[in-house]
Formats: sequence, structure tokens, C-alpha cells
Amino acid sequence: MPFELQRGYKAMLDEAVSRRCRFWLINLSGRASGVSAADLQWILEEFFPQLPLRLRRPVYIAYLMAPHQLAGSLADPNVPNAAYYDDRSYRIERFTVQEEALAWLQDCRQQDAKIRRRKTA
Repeated sequence: MPFELQRGYKAMLDEAVSRRCRFWLINLSGRASGVSAADLQWILEEFFPQLPLRLRRPVYIAYLMAPHQLAGSLADPNVPNAAYYDDRSYRIERFTVQEEALAWLQDCRQQDAKIRRRKTA
């Protein structure tokens, strides 16, 4: 399973780079099993740090989860809370409602555009 997860995440990043896509909705709600501690460590220590390097700007990821998945991730001491991402070049949020996730991504896109306009003005 770890190889499959890593392969999937790497393919997702390659596709995002080819499309210059920095705003992601990842739907985990249908996933039967959780992520192992080793997979989570790989995501946090190897995958996420690649995002701004490969996409050259901040990346925003909304994870869509079933309510029990969100509760499990919030209770898991190995899963960082949102504040963990505040000083990084990527932002991660978790949602149980797709419309809320999409609204957050749209807000991130608008805020990102404002920041870019200020930098070029």
C-alpha cells in the first residue's frame, strides 16, 4: 500500500506541475482505510515540501473527508493541526462538505491573486 499511495501522490503532483495547478481538492471520503504512520511521515516530510519547489508558488490543498475520517485525523497525534502549515509555502485544510472545501479554495485563489498583484505593483 505505501508504494501505491506514493505513486498516486507523485502522479498527482506531476499532473499539477504540467497544468500549473496550485489549488487542489483531494477527496478521501470514499477511502476505506486510513493512512499509515509511515505514509503520513512520507507525505509530511517528503511530499509536501516538494510542492512549492515544483510549482514555484504556494499550494493550497482541501482534503474532503467523511465525518469519521475527519474525527480520526483530528484525534490522531501524528496528524498536524492547521497551524502547522501557517509558516509553510502550502496550506492544508480538512472538510466534510465539498461546497465548503471549494469555497475555501476559491477564497485562497482570491487572496493569492491579491498578494501577487501587490507584489507586482
